[in-house]
Amino acid sequence: MIKIKNNKVVGILGGMGPRATVSFVETMIDLTPAKKDWEHIPIVIDNNPQIPSRTRCYLFNEESPVPHMVNGCQKLAAWPVDIIAIPCNSACYFLPQVQSEIATPIVNIMEVAVDRLMHEYSDVKKCAVIGGRITYTEKTYAPFLEKNGVSYVHHDEMLQKRVEEVIENIKVNADSKKAHEDYVGIVSELQVAHNVDAVILGCTEFGLIESERNRQGESNIIPIVDSSRALALFLVDFATKEDE
Repeated sequence: MIKIKNNKVVGILGGMGPRATVSFVETMIDLTPAKKDWEHIPIVIDNNPQIPSRTRCYLFNEESPVPHMVNGCQKLAAWPVDIIAIPCNSACYFLPQVQSEIATPIVNIMEVAVDRLMHEYSDVKKCAVIGGRITYTEKTYAPFLEKNGVSYVHHDEMLQKRVEEVIENIKVNADSKKAHEDYVGIVSELQVAHNVDAVILGCTEFGLIESERNRQGESNIIPIVDSSRALALFLVDFATKEDE
């Protein structure tokens, strides 16, 4: 029987988007080494799809998601939970503003994804990231990669538009054959055109496709780190591993 370390409770601020949140929780459950219901990790989820668009706030100065994210994190903290995760890369761009209002630690999905990359593929030298508009324009992964001696490869605008089209297709229909094929084509192009030796999936929607590819036994041409899975692994370790 596994032990939940010190009865740790994980809080998840979700809904950005709803499919990605459900997939994220399923991944956490799949990764937990439990054989009985009571061996799983206690999770409290605020799955709120009404949080204003992170991208529209960024691009058009529309309503900020920050007050809504703070409110959700405050509710989770009051449960109380021991740690909060936000399975959305774009939302984590606003994390400094949210964390300043919340005492409970909030995990940065970008930092966790890069740590997972270095743990699994320590010889990586050039890495691309595919994600939404904020992640792309702000190069949010660059500081974490460069801190670890990895060059961040910034692809062109034309490819980014294709990336965003795939993300929107997944949000509408996670089983879209076209989204699946376009995703594989984008990863292949990054390897061929930019000579990268790893790709980080910097949008949790991509985790839906990658999870399905794993279930189907499909292999990738280069190392792939799914930020959603990396975050799930971090939380499982946090809740189940004994302190050293």
